[in-house]
Amino acid sequence: MRQPPGKPTLPILGDLPPGYFVEEAPGGVLAISIDYAQRMHGLGFGPEEDGKLESSDLHGRKPLFQFDLGDERLVMRRFNHGGLLRWVTGARFLDPERPFRELILGDALRRSHISTPQVVSARARPAFGGGWYLDLVTRRIEDSSDFGAIIDSLSKGQLSEVVRARATTALGDLLRRLHSFGLLHADLQPRNLMVRNAALKDNSEKNFRIWVIDLDQSAFVESLSHAERRRNLRRLFRAIDRRDQKGGRFLRNTDYVRFFRAYDPDGSRWKEDWRRIVREHGRRGPFHWFGHLFEKTFSDTEKRHGNSTD
Repeated sequence: MRQPPGKPTLPILGDLPPGYFVEEAPGGVLAISIDYAQRMHGLGFGPEEDGKLESSDLHGRKPLFQFDLGDERLVMRRFNHGGLLRWVTGARFLDPERPFRELILGDALRRSHISTPQVVSARARPAFGGGWYLDLVTRRIEDSSDFGAIIDSLSKGQLSEVVRARATTALGDLLRRLHSFGLLHADLQPRNLMVRNAALKDNSEKNFRIWVIDLDQSAFVESLSHAERRRNLRRLFRAIDRRDQKGGRFLRNTDYVRFFRAYDPDGSRWKEDWRRIVREHGRRGPFHWFGHLFEKTFSDTEKRHGNSTD
């Protein structure tokens, strides 16, 4: 392992999970999976070089890139600031440890049987004039759709009621497990939840698997408070509400019933959660209007247990 002159090893590198090793050079610090190192090196990828990097058909905040290994494709995300910072600092970051924290977090989720793409490599390269350029390489979830596309399809009647029920139940179960695990996703929104397209068919297996992506700045909280849980849920519902305001109502009362039944199986806190979420979101607009409908739906015992029909 080479260390760049005058630049100390990043402290977080000592916390990497098994199966990764570190390469350091004057122009970069790289953690890479042992299983992929030889093939990535063969493409010219290293601490300082991108090698045979291609444009991807995927898109995040900025266009994504990919490495074609023949039998699979890997996705590379370059870290970029959002908001006003993108005009001030561009793609430079003060904290070089961010991609390595995302690697560690993703590994912990996978070990806890929560689906998230395996991180192949995390990299930080010093930028001229100060700061760091940051990159993360993950395995690609092939033939998949994000949850935003799924709820769009639901609203257009392109997916069956069977799939609708599986999707909303699986979403509630995923959030229950994430919050039970103590994870607060920093950007919990439909676009960061992925499903393989094969699961969107009536005859697919009943296990509707949702993958969590883009864990940047997400964090484990040792003792997750009710307020933190609700803020995280509100972030997700706010993103759905924005879609509703642009294109009509996407999800139905029964979708939210199924969600909360899976999120709160013993029914001990869904009412207070929902009331707080609606109140904090604001008392006007479609979201508040739907809050009344949701309360009305849950006032019936049969419907509260998810036995209602649309």
